[in-house]
This record gives sequence, C-alpha cells and structure tokens, in this order.
Amino acid sequence: MRKTSLIILSLVMMASLTFAQSEGIGIGLNTEGLTGKYWLSHSNAIGVDWNFGTHLSADYLFEDAEMLELTEAITPISYGVGIGIGTHEGLNDELEEITELDVNLRGVIGIGYYFSSFPADIYIESVPTIGIVGGGGLHFGGTLGIRYFF
Repeated sequence: MRKTSLIILSLVMMASLTFAQSEGIGIGLNTEGLTGKYWLSHSNAIGVDWNFGTHLSADYLFEDAEMLELTEAITPISYGVGIGIGTHEGLNDELEEITELDVNLRGVIGIGYYFSSFPADIYIESVPTIGIVGGGGLHFGGTLGIRYFF
C-alpha cells in the first residue's frame, strides 16, 4: 500500500510539472533583460519584459498549443499586442543632450517549447513596433528567452 501511494504521488507530481507552464507565474531571462509571464487562463497570458533600466513592455498574449506539434512536448505558438515605454538619449535644437520618452505599440509572434520534466519554457519571439511618442517609425526586434514557472 505504501509503495502504491508513493507511485501515485510521484505520477501526480510529474503531471503537475508537465502542465505547470500554462498556469502561475514565470520569471526568467531573455536577450533583452528580465522577462515574466502571468497566466490568465490556459490560452491567455500577460508577458512583461524589462531591459534593466531604459525600456519596459507589457503584452497581452494568446497561445495555441495545438497549432504546431513538432515533438511530444508542447510547442505553442503565441501572438498578441502590447505597449512599450522607455527612454533614449537625443539632441535638441541647440545640440544639447536630452533624454526623450518613447512609447510604442507592439505586435508579438513567437514559438515556445515547454519542458516536460520541469516547469520551464524556452521561447523565441519576433516583435515589430510602431513608435507613437519619441523615436517614431516602424522597428523590428526579437528575443530569445527562458522562464521558470512557480
């Protein structure tokens, strides 16, 4: 009986780790700085990125885990929209250095890989942005990151 209980407990814990990436809070690092993800449901999340000082962004993400099945592990496609706020150094009309505010709209599309053995994911995202305030225009960026989920 004791051995059976331990086996059942182990299986339940492994199952919870397998699906832990679609709930809770994930914190990690990406090529820009710190990243976080908070799950609102099994298919919607808020993603946040901070580059250690000059830029902060938040995105509302939709995630489709069944769109692309590359391996037995979950490889979701994510997409969404968001906003970025930051600063950059510039010159005014008198050629004096100033710090300017940047606000941009972001689109996000990416693919992730959820590890089945522990609650973490790796991902890559493409992020086109349109500047609204400050550095205007259309810009393209992206990031590669890893997050651990609690």
